[in-house]
Amino acid sequence: MPPMGLHMGSRKKTVMIIEWFAILTLIITAVAAGIHLKGRTEEAGSMISYEGSRLVLYEGPESLKDATAEDLVSAGEKERNFALLHCTDTKVKVDGYDCYVYDTNVNHSRAWYPNYMPPQSRTPVTYFDFEGTAKIEVSVPDRAFNSVKISPVSYGIKPEVDKAAKTVTFTITRPDNYTLTFNDSPERALHIFANAIDSEAPVKSSDTIKYIGPGEWNIENIVLEDNQTLYLAGGAVVHGIVNASFAKNIKVEGRGILDGSGFEGWMGKTAYIPLKFDNCDGVTLKDIIVLNPNAWVCSAKSSANGVIDGIRIISSRPNGDGITLQSCTNYKVSNCFVRSWDDSLVVKNYEGSSSGISFQNMQLWTDFAQSMEIGYETNKGQQAGVSVSGISFKDITVLNNFHKPVISVHNADDAVIKDVAFQNITVENAQMGSGDGEEMPYLIDLNIPKTSNWTSTKERGQIDGVTIENVKVLSGKFSPSRIQGFDGTHKIKYITISNLEILGEKITSLDQGKFETDPDTTENITMK
Repeated sequence: MPPMGLHMGSRKKTVMIIEWFAILTLIITAVAAGIHLKGRTEEAGSMISYEGSRLVLYEGPESLKDATAEDLVSAGEKERNFALLHCTDTKVKVDGYDCYVYDTNVNHSRAWYPNYMPPQSRTPVTYFDFEGTAKIEVSVPDRAFNSVKISPVSYGIKPEVDKAAKTVTFTITRPDNYTLTFNDSPERALHIFANAIDSEAPVKSSDTIKYIGPGEWNIENIVLEDNQTLYLAGGAVVHGIVNASFAKNIKVEGRGILDGSGFEGWMGKTAYIPLKFDNCDGVTLKDIIVLNPNAWVCSAKSSANGVIDGIRIISSRPNGDGITLQSCTNYKVSNCFVRSWDDSLVVKNYEGSSSGISFQNMQLWTDFAQSMEIGYETNKGQQAGVSVSGISFKDITVLNNFHKPVISVHNADDAVIKDVAFQNITVENAQMGSGDGEEMPYLIDLNIPKTSNWTSTKERGQIDGVTIENVKVLSGKFSPSRIQGFDGTHKIKYITISNLEILGEKITSLDQGKFETDPDTTENITMK
């Protein structure tokens, strides 16, 4: 047995070493956290904490031009400056701090332009991160207004309005997407994208992370490979597209903007799709903003196990579909904002079947075409035995629908469409049939068409099993609906519609709901 003094001294020395190691570890951790915080602070421009709340603001690139009156003129993309700009006629403060506002392109045309050059307008967009509460003040010094609506209206936000000062003030308590509409007009509506604080955001690139920091960047094409993450930092504007093929476990995340204003309009030639992923497995898209695409915006084909969460999309050019999934399986799409000049949410078959796709907690503004669409192309690849099944649209708010149906299932090929659900759909402003949408002015349209521009097969399939429940139209038109199959063999059947309310009127029969139905091509339609 060793002497007592030696034993105690060894223990004391060991304890001291452990204590110093612990202190050193704390110092290293604190320094690392400080460096990370410094990087995040420099990236954000402002990181403010007060009374249990936190706010992160992102300064836009200094290189973006200020929007002038000439830039706001409605004109074709070749007739005026089409670039993303710094907004000057709409000011936003969050908790008293100036928030950078962008000016992006939108399209108020409700008709197709064969030359692919419809007149373009503009609207303001801003974003920030917060935790707790945020008091927002919007100032429009050059605009007189009599009314302002904050969407989603279901949130019940009651703003303080000062018409003389031309300001609107309100408080939000949760990260989400908010839209201000003045004088019940879509012109110059303000889109506010309020994020949760991203405490795990990277501040530099690594072996697996491609980091793009604040500023304006011209990167035409970013290709991702297996296990790579692209992070667009707050304050970044990237002019380009992102894509992958036959890749696994890839991510596109961040607070920045992916902008396509530098690409010439599609015009039936080349589509520069900002987010395009074909034959991929495990793609995650989260929180970024996509503006000014030249065609489709977010597309996946023959891909599986995807997550699309919280992305924000505004398109204004022809074929500007929002989120299109073709022959995909096991996709979860949630918490997104889509304003599109073509279908907002789309499921199609370009090769094999589509299954297990859910859209939940979405906000849509459909300037042109349909809000929630299955079809028309259900077997473009002309493969045997294809189907579209297990598709759901749940908890969807349609801020505006100006053209064609809100809810549509169109089978223009020979696939079987089954097990489809539309649940908890609120339409704030129903204006179907505007412009050349008068040919399809429907609220709900379930149809197997005789002919179609998008048909690939001579034969037709079926629509078998669609549930539509808790659909409410708050304002606008009392539009008709349609349920019509192809013939006695290729029918639409087992359709259940429940708790449909249009302009405050509870609809309990097909006649009351202005449904156009064909008894020879439909069966088992239930209204309750």
